[in-house]
Amino acid sequence: MKRFWRIAFVVACASLIAMFVDVMRKASIGLKAVNAASDNDLPLTQVITPEDSTLISPKYISRVRSHQNVNSKVMDPVSFLYVDDTYHLVIFKINMEADQPLRKILCGNSENSERSNDETYSMVDFNGFSRFEWRPVPTRTRNIFLSLYGDSLSNSVLNDSIASYHLLCKNLSIKYQKKGVVQVFMTCGEITPSDLLFLKRGKIVYFMLMTTAKPDSLIPEGILYDLVMGI
Repeated sequence: MKRFWRIAFVVACASLIAMFVDVMRKASIGLKAVNAASDNDLPLTQVITPEDSTLISPKYISRVRSHQNVNSKVMDPVSFLYVDDTYHLVIFKINMEADQPLRKILCGNSENSERSNDETYSMVDFNGFSRFEWRPVPTRTRNIFLSLYGDSLSNSVLNDSIASYHLLCKNLSIKYQKKGVVQVFMTCGEITPSDLLFLKRGKIVYFMLMTTAKPDSLIPEGILYDLVMGI
């Protein structure tokens, strides 16, 4: 019996050592990834970029101001804007491998999401109750897989160049492969009224996300479509 317990003790110790080594290995890999991402950071700026200004109708551009642009050496800036000081607007640029109609590129579904494990994300907590995260790496893709989770989801526009969604959002994610890594993730501490727009121009798709400044406020459905189209 004593021999059995000695063997069990040795096995348990070996298992704990293996677990400790694995945890330290993952921590080391994660730290290296974080350091690499930090090395690619550029100073924040606070300006509406010329590219962003072309996305918004001249009719409404005076109602938009910059909060901050998160800049990088290896990928396009991620823009955080205010609209009427009432709404928060995020603009995220997705580079496509080919010039295809948006309805062939974009695949949407309604399901709960989490960001991927063992991946490094940049993050901006832009209104106190919603957190927008993205992988700070250069990518090109053929497809966009969108997951939306919340309530009262509607898809009012879907054509070759524009897709518009509206919901009370709990979280959302974007992947470039159906079973791949989450590239973009937003989580909301509370159900948050949100309006989304995918705008395709050539081999670029702009993901635009608008939320309210307060969780108990409402946001008109299609407000982003009107902001872009000048309606």
